[in-house]
Amino acid sequence: MVYAHKFEIYSGQENLEKVPGEPDLGATGNVVVRLLRGVPRMINHIIYFDNFYTSLPLVYFLAKQGIHTVGTVQQNRIPNNKLPDRKTFMKKSVPRGSYEERVSTFDGVDMSCVAWKDNKVVTLLSTYSGALPVTEVSRYDKAKKETIGITCPFIVQEYNKHMGVINAWVIYRKNAMERNHHKKNLLTMSQFRNELAFVLCNKGTSKETKRGRRSTSTLEDELQSKIKKASPAPPPPKDIRTDGAEHWPTVGGSHRCKYPKCKG
Repeated sequence: MVYAHKFEIYSGQENLEKVPGEPDLGATGNVVVRLLRGVPRMINHIIYFDNFYTSLPLVYFLAKQGIHTVGTVQQNRIPNNKLPDRKTFMKKSVPRGSYEERVSTFDGVDMSCVAWKDNKVVTLLSTYSGALPVTEVSRYDKAKKETIGITCPFIVQEYNKHMGVINAWVIYRKNAMERNHHKKNLLTMSQFRNELAFVLCNKGTSKETKRGRRSTSTLEDELQSKIKKASPAPPPPKDIRTDGAEHWPTVGGSHRCKYPKCKG
């Protein structure tokens, strides 16, 4: 579950006034700095963001404030980029799961930049994590039509672990497309949210099936549960029934027999 703790509504004029000590990092970087004003400094908090916000000046500034970062980054935002370009990485001769890492230190701030080939090339920048240790993850191979294992750097695992909930719909569409599901059959974002809300709202409820016709209304179920069913009166004791005092039954309307286990 993810909660929106603090946010700004985008209107095209987000370059608001800066407080003393805040650098001008551009419109996207300044948004992050403003939203982090309430985060305590120098206790190694970790912030995650995507490539719309990630830049070297932002990552460096936050590191100097004692805040570590992990984020996807556009390679054109990396000065003197030594990583292989996307065209080279996406060649068939480069196996899926390949990665390249470049590390650097500037003014006491260690940075790691990793490019990883999945079905596309993903580039990430961090001040606390790098490529190692690597693990193996499962991916669906369209050519082989089977699930295969590929190498996954640690920085990718860290990013996906904390950003996966936010991008759950994107991951759902990605997995569906890898399995050749037709676009017409994919859920839209609103449909995906409705399905997710329905599952969360019904979590922990009873799934036992009941006899008889299923109710078409939740309100009807609630009303039926509130109806009090009168318990039958207990039968007379055996001493009274057999005392010979001619206890003839009173003739009236038909009722269910009071004798236990009697179906008459």
